[in-house]
Amino acid sequence: MERTLRTFKLTNGDLAFDTDYNIMFVQGDEEIAQALERAFTTNAGEWFLNADHGLEYPKIQGKNGLKDEYVQMAIIRCALQDARVREVINIDIQRNIANRTINIDFIFKTDTGATIRVPFSVE
Repeated sequence: MERTLRTFKLTNGDLAFDTDYNIMFVQGDEEIAQALERAFTTNAGEWFLNADHGLEYPKIQGKNGLKDEYVQMAIIRCALQDARVREVINIDIQRNIANRTINIDFIFKTDTGATIRVPFSVE
């Protein structure tokens, strides 16, 4: 029996509503992608209910620019907090020095064999 989680849909961190003002939900691959996007955009130690949840921002930020390998390892550690992540396929890192942001494109396989892409940015 396949387990399907269902949760509130978030758009830019806010609850999403349909045209009739009903709260929207996500499930399946979209729910997994949203869960990882939330983990990637949460600084580890920031959420009081689970201090280990999230991405260790100090490991990916720095004035002199950290090596991509360090950034990749921090992303993988964060992704593996979700037991549904089975295999990392690709991590593409694009740095914007002028804006002091990192744009990351994370592609992985789930425990059901689905391939999912999660793009996100870190300031």
